[in-house]
Amino acid sequence: MLVVLLCMFLVSGCWDRREVNDMAIVIALAMDKEPEGRYRISIQVPLVSSLGAQSGGGGGTSGDKSYYVDSAVGRTIREANDLIQARMSREIYYSHHRMIVIGEELAKDGMSDVLDIVARFPENRLTAYIVMTKGKGIELLTAQPQFERFSGEAMRELVKMGGITVSLKDLAQMLSTPGVNAIIPVLAAVDSHPKGKSKEIEATGVGLFRNDKLVTIAKAKDLTGLRLFQRNFTPFSVVLPLNKKERLTVNFSKGRANIKPEIRKGHIHYKIDLYTSAVVLENMSNLDLEKEKNIKMLQTKLVEQINRGVNDTIKTIKQYRSDIIGLGIVLSRHYPHEWQERYRSRWNEELPKITYEIHSKVNMANFGQTTKNITQSEDNHE
Repeated sequence: MLVVLLCMFLVSGCWDRREVNDMAIVIALAMDKEPEGRYRISIQVPLVSSLGAQSGGGGGTSGDKSYYVDSAVGRTIREANDLIQARMSREIYYSHHRMIVIGEELAKDGMSDVLDIVARFPENRLTAYIVMTKGKGIELLTAQPQFERFSGEAMRELVKMGGITVSLKDLAQMLSTPGVNAIIPVLAAVDSHPKGKSKEIEATGVGLFRNDKLVTIAKAKDLTGLRLFQRNFTPFSVVLPLNKKERLTVNFSKGRANIKPEIRKGHIHYKIDLYTSAVVLENMSNLDLEKEKNIKMLQTKLVEQINRGVNDTIKTIKQYRSDIIGLGIVLSRHYPHEWQERYRSRWNEELPKITYEIHSKVNMANFGQTTKNITQSEDNHE
């Protein structure tokens, strides 16, 4: 008993505990730029008392809502946060937020200063995903998805499936590393049905940055080649037209890119080798994939489509002087002295001058359970 009593003096107890009922747990955070250089911060907080009453679907901003969105405008992000806290009966708690939304005007003006407050304190997760939207970021927080209770969770799941995921840590690395520029997925709140009242979250493109400022928003379909250069490849599908009426849907299940730079008399040239593995998902044609000549023709067309997508991506890089695939990093690894002495300080100005060549290889891994459209008669293939 004496030993037990002595041990009790070493127990710290719960002197610094936080009751759940005293916290406003933030799910998603949005930041926007307002006139006169002011900043708007918006937070999405679940209403715990409303969660048990609903069996599914999303909450709105009034009536049977399951979440609450509040925002305030201040000279700094911290000041705007303090204004929200001043009228909220619970302590704002950021340790569980998973989404950060940046408005278009803030992205154009530059994000380095406002992201400082997000990364400075331990309670803000560096693993939180970051996205941007045309217009105001608060519009995504007030959207009412049907499959998720909160738009913040819908954004998180959509980004994970979209193939291009950027966390706060990833963005910080891209903004601070010479030889690569940042990209951020672009989401939008759209009508889920022409007569519906709900808003769904949709991936609409990718924001391209130079330094910490947005230079353009590219549509996702125009940057299919960008997926091949991602660190973690995510499978994606393309529609391959054979003629005006016939087409196939092909899924690229695996892919990788190998980039090798060369400096020729002061000029930078890149050799890009692409390797992909493809699976036929849909055959809306008379093409019989049992025949070797048809397989070779299909591979040729896929190579052409891949090369076209990569060409479009690199043309975008050169046009907007935004190195979104890290060509500068590759150059620095192969030619560290030349990079440090000549190219590092003016890499974005050097981008329009680069040349490149593309070599692609497609492996047809699977054609499905059948090699031809089962609705077509054998006479059509003779």
